[in-house]
Amino acid sequence: MSAVTGTLPTESESSRPANKRRWWALGLLTGANLQAFSAVTIMNVALPQTQTQLGMTAGSAQAVVTVYSLTFGTLILVGGRIADALGLRRCLIGGLVAFALFSLLGGLAAQPAILLVSRALQGGSAAFIAATAIPLMSVLFPVGRGRNIAFGTLGIVMGIGTAGSFVFGGVMADLLTWRWSLLINVPLALLTTAGIFMMIPKDKSKSNVRFDLLGAVLVSVSLGMLVFALDRASILGWQHLGTQALLAGGVVGIALFVVSLRFAEQQLIPTHLVHNGVRAAGYVAAFFAGIAMFAGMFVLTSFMQSAWDVSSVRMGLAFLPFAAGAVIVTATLPRIRSYIGARPVLAGGLLIAAGGLASLGSLTPTSGYIGGVLPAMLLLGAGGTVVMITAGDVATAGAGDDSGIAGALVNSSQQIGAALGTATVGAVIHSVTKGSEVSDSEVTVATVAGYAQGGLLGAAIVAAAAIAVFVIRNWRLSQRRDGRRKNHA
Repeated sequence: MSAVTGTLPTESESSRPANKRRWWALGLLTGANLQAFSAVTIMNVALPQTQTQLGMTAGSAQAVVTVYSLTFGTLILVGGRIADALGLRRCLIGGLVAFALFSLLGGLAAQPAILLVSRALQGGSAAFIAATAIPLMSVLFPVGRGRNIAFGTLGIVMGIGTAGSFVFGGVMADLLTWRWSLLINVPLALLTTAGIFMMIPKDKSKSNVRFDLLGAVLVSVSLGMLVFALDRASILGWQHLGTQALLAGGVVGIALFVVSLRFAEQQLIPTHLVHNGVRAAGYVAAFFAGIAMFAGMFVLTSFMQSAWDVSSVRMGLAFLPFAAGAVIVTATLPRIRSYIGARPVLAGGLLIAAGGLASLGSLTPTSGYIGGVLPAMLLLGAGGTVVMITAGDVATAGAGDDSGIAGALVNSSQQIGAALGTATVGAVIHSVTKGSEVSDSEVTVATVAGYAQGGLLGAAIVAAAAIAVFVIRNWRLSQRRDGRRKNHA
């Protein structure tokens, strides 16, 4: 990975913890980041039991996952800007405490509505964790070999942890109850908070950083409308007036948000961050990596539940190759990055993930694990990890005063992609299944056909994004060269 700088204006070189202490801090930061992200995956395995015990509809059960991703993805931007104003450490601690509180509320929920509200609040608090953990890593490891090791460690922990969360969630659902998929966050978050108090130095707040309230409202409401529209499409259909109105409102809202950035005194997303071509490519790649990984996980868990009717523990174990793919690429990525620039690596990661989704196109009710599920697991784990490690590195490189929002935008892009991707694939699956006139004995056949089509659609989208990440840069570069030739002529 590239040797880059990224320091907070409130932290001097002398205030950085001793070498041994900052490695302990790295463990805490990667652990905190893992808690925020595993709260998405761990509920995937526990969802069938949750739906049965609380008497939830299929749509409400899917919302348990999507509402978390939605508030997580949209509020990371808010969290990143607030962290730049109040301090990264302070906001991380606040996010962890709130995460523990809302996890407790969700774990004790007796009604679907309470669970959904708690998941939304849990996702919002996780946003502050994700918005600060990676920027703090960038501060503690600004350059050189230490930074390479830190981001490599993050990739390994996230890969193994994501797969492990499926296993852990399965064990708790089978041996205890789905509630422990939420309750386990309480002691873990509080222990991490205590460690951060001891290992990471205090940072000062900045009074000159203001908050773009209009931008925050526009982007949050607009993205919410888009995700809700996709969810409604699976129930009401694409031609329904309500679905179309929500889609139009979401698109118009995003356009207004982009326009508002030109007039905001303190932009929610500083435009100079995306003027850097490599950093912008990282954000785009992270968005589509979110679509690939989470849509793929949704299809895989749904397939194993419907076609195989496996236990929660066996389903969790089935995801271990996801971690293997992540570990393999993490071990080789630093050497690759020493020879290849960030853009080709980001595009390559997306193509690998697209291959994982494409492999789902061959699913049938009789597909086995090795031929049907294993390739997707390996490729999604490898491709997603390549993108997220590289995007996290280039986004925080040299971001200076905007380190918080620069790093937050990576995770925000991934989570928004996760929410939109899962909702889109879910709508496609539902449309295919609903449109098939089959007998009760053939329901599984139609359902699996929907999974296959959803995987192929996702693969096409992510592959197109990979090409765009690589080609658009070359187009811009050629335009500049043509302009120079004209000037010289």
